[in-house]
Amino acid sequence: MGLYSGSSPRLPIGRNSVAAFSTARATELKTRKERPMTPFVSDHVDYYPPSYLLQWMEKYSVLPFSSTDLSGESLKYFRSHNPVAIFRLSPSKWEALSAVPLKEIDEFLESDESANERKWVVSFPECKEDFHLRFLLESPSDETGASGESAESAYEFTVDTLRFDGRSWSGSEQARSDYLSGNLRPLKDRNYTAADTLRIPGVASLLDFDLDGSLKQKLQQAWSEDAAEELPRKFLRKCFQKIVCGARPSTGFLILDSLGALDWFLPDLAKGRGLTQNRYHKHDIFHHLIYACDAVDEPVLKLRLAALLHDIGKSDTRREQPGGEATFHNHEVVGARITEKIMRRFGFDATLGKRVKFLVRNHMFHYTSEWSDRAVRRFMQKVSPSQLEDLIALRLADRKGSGKKQALPRAIKDLIRHIEEIKKQEAELKIRDLKIDGNDLMQMGMEPGPGMGDLLKSLLDRVKAGEIPNEREVLLQQARGELTESIA
Repeated sequence: MGLYSGSSPRLPIGRNSVAAFSTARATELKTRKERPMTPFVSDHVDYYPPSYLLQWMEKYSVLPFSSTDLSGESLKYFRSHNPVAIFRLSPSKWEALSAVPLKEIDEFLESDESANERKWVVSFPECKEDFHLRFLLESPSDETGASGESAESAYEFTVDTLRFDGRSWSGSEQARSDYLSGNLRPLKDRNYTAADTLRIPGVASLLDFDLDGSLKQKLQQAWSEDAAEELPRKFLRKCFQKIVCGARPSTGFLILDSLGALDWFLPDLAKGRGLTQNRYHKHDIFHHLIYACDAVDEPVLKLRLAALLHDIGKSDTRREQPGGEATFHNHEVVGARITEKIMRRFGFDATLGKRVKFLVRNHMFHYTSEWSDRAVRRFMQKVSPSQLEDLIALRLADRKGSGKKQALPRAIKDLIRHIEEIKKQEAELKIRDLKIDGNDLMQMGMEPGPGMGDLLKSLLDRVKAGEIPNEREVLLQQARGELTESIA
């Protein structure tokens, strides 16, 4: 999960009329009523397969499957922009799949196979991440989930049984009704565990669905902190990741809270409930964080996590002033420490943990018109282009999650312009524009000659590439290093 699929073009097909939606049974749970960001959109275009996937299947006549084999199990991935599609194949198509000449498919990368599932990984120019195709063998019991089906291939929810007919998602009246109203309803009754209480909110987040009332009640009853303590860390990380990388992360966290599990799962997030902020924020700390996570458009894990945790230190640093507003001095420092603990608790990759911690620690960076070119160059040395891009994306999500202003602050826009101006200036530099010259090199003991010109050109290239600033002290230090290395 958490793979970025880019803003792929979607076919405007299978759109249902307002009348069709009005006949569907709407499920109005508390979680949906709490959403102030954007309302649920029935039959949203993102529930449909990306156009490049459909075009690819039409491109190759050797493929034994088509869009009509797409299962409703794909809905959660399409809606959340995660590059995964699930197909249910008849026995004849399943057999034909093994005979496909994969070398003739330009986009094919690799495959994997088990008794009940086959996987292909393909690459599409329109998708920034590899696209995963999962093929499951259809059996007569698939529609009912009868005993004998493996847990891997059995349908769990009514919407899973839907099939794409080339234009829309079709299926039983109940499945269609649940799909149109955004209702996550189990296909059959069963006993639930604490693991389900933590897992199913992630499914709801991926789909942007609410839980059916009966399911919600059963998950509340199934919740047990003692049982949750026994769950493996890998499972907990997957639950967390599915919520964060869903179509609407706030849905998952609000459901998790309504089930009584949030205080155990993410206590540092839960403690922000009801803690007001200031005139710049409409929401309390908890809602601000989950809505900021929503505001990161694509499911890029590091950005979604950073948005969710960027103000996680506010609860511990909150000091209410006489006028009712609160201050949060050094909350980014405290938040970075809390972020590190959270990333370790869930067992996230150490490199990812460092990146998220960096973003939380530095999300309060500010720029004023008083910054000189030299100050901006120093900032550029401390923050790489990719880090700056992430910080700006985080600042925008923070802004949108405030419930107030939606655009980047003017100061950040001015900083971007200032950086671009410096890049343009340095790209046009010549050797004579460097802050040091041959006289400085001779004072270091370097003899005049071709080597001196080569060293100055090397320094110029590094300045143009943005590796070092065009500042005298920095250039002298770099030159000394080059000379020392050449002598050694």
